[in-house]
Amino acid sequence: MFGWLARVYGGGKTFSKYFSDKRYGSKDASREKAVDYLKQLTREVREKFADYNPRQNQPLFRKKPGSTNKTGVVGIHRCETITRGKATLYWAATWNEEGKPKDKKFYFRKDDYDTRLRSEEEAKKMAIEWRARKLLEISATQMPAIQKLKRRHLKELSTVSNDRLLKTWVAGLVIRDWSSSLGFTTSVEEREIKKLEKFHEKRVTDLIDFLGVSAALFTWEDIDYDFGRGLFKGDVRSRCFWNRQGIRTDVLVLEDGVINIIQSLEPDPYYLEQQPAEKPRRRRRRRSIV
Repeated sequence: MFGWLARVYGGGKTFSKYFSDKRYGSKDASREKAVDYLKQLTREVREKFADYNPRQNQPLFRKKPGSTNKTGVVGIHRCETITRGKATLYWAATWNEEGKPKDKKFYFRKDDYDTRLRSEEEAKKMAIEWRARKLLEISATQMPAIQKLKRRHLKELSTVSNDRLLKTWVAGLVIRDWSSSLGFTTSVEEREIKKLEKFHEKRVTDLIDFLGVSAALFTWEDIDYDFGRGLFKGDVRSRCFWNRQGIRTDVLVLEDGVINIIQSLEPDPYYLEQQPAEKPRRRRRRRSIV
């Protein structure tokens, strides 16, 4: 096969057409047809995609961990470097600001005997908070749950205080802190749902307020309050809830009043199974008058 290929790129797509020498009689004739088509197609594509921005439909930052993410939290990673034979350990928070990569390191001690530096758990939590704060600064419009909070609370969200207690999540239970192991999972079938209980918006609002800027790591909009809140078998303290797309959020109460939050990346089969099936429409019988 011999011929000419006219190709134009636009709007994130490729437009092309092949002009065969055999069809148009000669090499020069097919080339002339291809050039004419190329000019016409280029003009049409430029007019059609004049306002196209290759990144216009992409978010400013990633909210779900990639396939190579081992921490379960986007933009957070653990590092160990060797300088002059001495190991240096830290958790780093990374983000993009005006198209440039940024990072912030939080060093921690190698063992519990060294009290000059913070612990690894504290360093990881500080990295999570730092990145969440930066995301809040970059685009508050992409965090509907944070916007729902009153304006006077925004300054409080910039600093998380461990002195703040959460008493409204489970009756009779006081939550004092949140775990730095916040993350995401593709499967939520490990914990079996025992039953559902009533749920209301204030519980989520208080939970977001308690998490502070770290709440920006999760999706909180379109929560299905009518469906209710789930109780796990063998765990009377922990709870879970869903949004209307079936995404489940587990709030697991650990020892000493600490909570760990895990949000699914895919719809929960339990939620989908519990949805009522649509009732078939009754066919109206037509009466004929003779």
